[in-house]
Amino acid sequence: MLLIKLSLRNLLRQKRRNILLGSAMAIGVCILVVANSFSHGISDIMFNKVMNYVTGHVAIRFNERGGVMREIFRDRARVFAAVKNEPLIESADEAVGMFARAIGNGRSDNIILVGVDTRKGLSEKGRKEVEESFRLIEGTWKDMESPAIENPVIISEEKARYLNVKKNDIVRVRFRNMFGQDQAERLTIAGIMKNDNIFMQPVVFLELSREKKMLGYRSYETGSLKLKIKDPQKNAFAVADRIHEKLRPGTAVIYASAAGRSGRRPAILLGFKSDDQSKKQIAGLLKLSSGSFEKTFRKDGVIVPAGLARELGVTAGSEMTVRYDRKFEKTPREAVLHVSAVCAAGDYPGRDVILLSDSGFYDLYYFDLPAGPGPGAEAYSAAAAGAWSGLVAPEWVLLKRTFNTEDYTKKYQEIARNKWKGTTIDVSTMYETASDILKLESVLNIITISAVLVLFFIILLGVVNTLRMTIRERTREIGTVRAIGMQRSDVRDMFILETFFLTLFSSAAGSLLGFIAMRLLSLITFHPQDNPLGMLLVNGHLYFLPTFPGIAGSVLLIIAIAVVTAWFPARRAANLSPAQALGHFS
Repeated sequence: MLLIKLSLRNLLRQKRRNILLGSAMAIGVCILVVANSFSHGISDIMFNKVMNYVTGHVAIRFNERGGVMREIFRDRARVFAAVKNEPLIESADEAVGMFARAIGNGRSDNIILVGVDTRKGLSEKGRKEVEESFRLIEGTWKDMESPAIENPVIISEEKARYLNVKKNDIVRVRFRNMFGQDQAERLTIAGIMKNDNIFMQPVVFLELSREKKMLGYRSYETGSLKLKIKDPQKNAFAVADRIHEKLRPGTAVIYASAAGRSGRRPAILLGFKSDDQSKKQIAGLLKLSSGSFEKTFRKDGVIVPAGLARELGVTAGSEMTVRYDRKFEKTPREAVLHVSAVCAAGDYPGRDVILLSDSGFYDLYYFDLPAGPGPGAEAYSAAAAGAWSGLVAPEWVLLKRTFNTEDYTKKYQEIARNKWKGTTIDVSTMYETASDILKLESVLNIITISAVLVLFFIILLGVVNTLRMTIRERTREIGTVRAIGMQRSDVRDMFILETFFLTLFSSAAGSLLGFIAMRLLSLITFHPQDNPLGMLLVNGHLYFLPTFPGIAGSVLLIIAIAVVTAWFPARRAANLSPAQALGHFS
């Protein structure tokens, strides 16, 4: 306590010198706090005010038949069940959107038509976030639910101006639905919104159920899902990993009855993989009595075991009819299959199993999802397939988890390259799909810290010079306190404490000055008008997000540098002998 009192007293003895030095340090801290808060603000805008609305904190994406633009999953209830019991999920919404060409009054342009569920209630926090990001200047969100308006939409002010349309005007759009069919629709401008982010200006909002109908979704089908997570920075990765585990696929099975010339029998339809490696393994497992592997491996290839073929009265080249109950429809589905081969011997996955090439199998499986096994029937298990367990078609292909943008991009390039026959499912967080944004924040922080460290290097030269002058002026005082019993370590610590308190008070003042500067800067209104810099603004104002770890880290860094710098002159002062110090004349 004595050393602390002496250090504080000595700071007050040299007010002018310490005020000048402290002011310079405070300005450096102020710059560091403002810059750090601005870089955090950019990340918050991109993640929580842009990416959150585009992909959510966690996204579950579906791509059918390797089509990157064909985002559809045939069992909506099943995927929602996978996220139902996650306590960290605040909301789970369908993410349905499409690119379209909009034709206004004498002008046309590309738009992104995004479905929103306006009937779903929002919390007060959620409502404020939406109002901040998408400020309506005409119309209301409830207008999108009106049955009296033909496909009501909300469009950005910039897009409305470009298309030369206003509220209640009709816009015609051309697009492709989920199945590659060209379609056209009429949209009615029900509202106009203002958004500062240039990336959100092409977005046109349409009620979710109407958009799903336009795209060809049935009531039990869904597009991709976007999840909002509590404290996403902490929890998003863990939630994504758990959902990924829950979505591991089983074997795709169609429980059916097959009919040939000799009658009808229960049968199980399985798809077999048709990649080159799987073909070689299958050819090694089976011995055909009729037909050929060449025909078997075509899209419509069907293999029937010899026993079942005799009971049905079919041979290679003949036709058979299969019928199965559908999961979401009351009437059964019937399909005609052409037998490509009959298997006489070998390791076959079951006596009542009919094998189809995965391409033809998924045509049946996905378009009309089959019901489960009937009452009293035994479910087919992957264990029953034996050596075929890795060769039969799964319900879907679960893509591996990735953790940065580069790996994520490679994964989707692989989808386009492989053209998987089954639906692919990918679970990702916004932090890995947009890790480049985190890199941008890190680069901004590095640039800021580097610039401020240069400034502080100059300032700390002043600290060293100030301490040297102070020590020179107080040499006789050092000799006196050493003569009356103060230890060398106490003398050293006294000068270090003076520097510590000066830096601490300067940092506190600099932090306060930084908050004042951020407040004043955030009062300035900008009008970016189609400028990409608009993405850095919220409601036309600069956005700062100071964080306690960021500010505390900056202050501790500055204090550590100052204390280390003060160590050397303080040690030199402590090493002076009392006799030498008392005999010193300034």
